[in-house]
Amino acid sequence: MKKFALAAALLALAACGTTPGQRGGPRTDWRCDGGAAFSIRFQGTSAEVFAGGQLYNLPAAQSGSGSRYSNGSVEYWEHQGQATLNGARGGPYANCRRG
Repeated sequence: MKKFALAAALLALAACGTTPGQRGGPRTDWRCDGGAAFSIRFQGTSAEVFAGGQLYNLPAAQSGSGSRYSNGSVEYWEHQGQATLNGARGGPYANCRRG
C-alpha cells in the first residue's frame, strides 16, 4: 500500500510539471565546493530548492544574520554572498557561490 501511495504522489508531482524557474520568482543557481550544485527560487515567504534530483519547499526561518529557510530537515542559509544547504540529497553543499 505504501508503494502505491508513493507512486501516486510521484505521478501527481510529475503531472504538475514543477521545475525550478517555471513559476514564481527567478531561479538562482549555486555552485559549491567539490562540484555540487543546486538551484533556488523564492516565492513569498518560502523557497523552492532543487538539489540532488529532489524539490524541497522550505518556509522562512529565523536567522541571526543572512537569509535562512528550513523545513526542519533541510536548511538553506545565505550570508554575505555565500550559501550552504544542509540535509538535501547530493551534498555536501558548502561554500556555495552564485553561478
